Amino acid sequence: MFYQMWATAGQYTDPGMDYYEQKCQELILKNLRNKAHALGLEIVPISPEQQNILSSPTLAT
Repeated sequence: MFYQMWATAGQYTDPGMDYYEQKCQELILKNLRNKAHALGLEIVPISPEQQNILSSPTLAT
Protein backbone atom coordinates (compact mmCIF):
# COMPACT_ATOMS: atom_id res chain seq x y z
CA MET A 1 0.00 0.00 0.00
CA PHE A 2 2.87 2.36 0.79
CA TYR A 3 4.49 1.77 -2.61
CA GLN A 4 1.22 2.31 -4.45
CA MET A 5 0.59 5.60 -2.65
CA TRP A 6 4.18 6.69 -3.30
CA ALA A 7 4.10 5.67 -6.97
CA THR A 8 0.73 7.32 -7.67
CA ALA A 9 1.37 10.49 -5.65
CA GLY A 10 -1.10 9.57 -2.93
CA GLN A 11 -4.03 8.49 -5.10
CA TYR A 12 -5.15 5.24 -3.48
CA THR A 13 -8.59 3.75 -3.88
CA ASP A 14 -9.70 0.85 -1.73
CA PRO A 15 -11.06 -1.95 -3.95
CA GLY A 16 -13.69 -2.79 -1.34
CA MET A 17 -14.67 -5.78 0.74
CA ASP A 18 -16.22 -7.69 -2.18
CA TYR A 19 -12.87 -7.70 -3.98
CA TYR A 20 -11.08 -9.19 -0.96
CA GLU A 21 -13.85 -11.75 -0.40
CA GLN A 22 -13.61 -12.87 -4.04
CA LYS A 23 -9.81 -13.14 -3.84
CA CYS A 24 -10.08 -15.17 -0.63
CA GLN A 25 -12.60 -17.56 -2.23
CA GLU A 26 -10.36 -17.95 -5.29
CA LEU A 27 -7.37 -18.75 -3.06
CA ILE A 28 -9.36 -21.31 -1.05
CA LEU A 29 -10.56 -23.00 -4.26
CA LYS A 30 -7.04 -23.01 -5.73
CA ASN A 31 -5.62 -24.63 -2.59
CA LEU A 32 -8.43 -27.19 -2.55
CA ARG A 33 -7.78 -28.07 -6.19
CA ASN A 34 -4.06 -28.50 -5.46
CA LYS A 35 -4.77 -30.77 -2.48
CA ALA A 36 -7.22 -32.84 -4.53
CA HIS A 37 -4.70 -33.12 -7.38
CA ALA A 38 -2.03 -34.30 -4.94
CA LEU A 39 -4.40 -37.07 -3.86
CA GLY A 40 -5.23 -38.00 -7.45
CA LEU A 41 -8.71 -36.48 -7.29
CA GLU A 42 -10.55 -33.85 -9.29
CA ILE A 43 -12.97 -31.17 -8.08
CA VAL A 44 -16.23 -31.09 -10.04
CA PRO A 45 -18.73 -28.24 -9.59
CA ILE A 46 -22.27 -29.10 -8.51
CA SER A 47 -25.01 -28.08 -10.93
CA PRO A 48 -27.74 -25.77 -9.54
CA GLU A 49 -30.31 -28.59 -9.73
CA GLN A 50 -28.12 -30.92 -7.67
CA GLN A 51 -27.37 -28.14 -5.20
CA ASN A 52 -31.09 -27.57 -4.59
CA ILE A 53 -31.60 -31.30 -3.99
CA LEU A 54 -28.67 -31.49 -1.56
CA SER A 55 -29.66 -28.40 0.42
CA SER A 56 -33.38 -29.14 0.74
CA PRO A 57 -34.36 -30.79 4.01
CA THR A 58 -36.03 -34.19 3.78
CA LEU A 59 -37.86 -36.25 6.34
CA ALA A 60 -36.49 -39.70 6.92
CA THR A 61 -39.14 -42.32 7.64
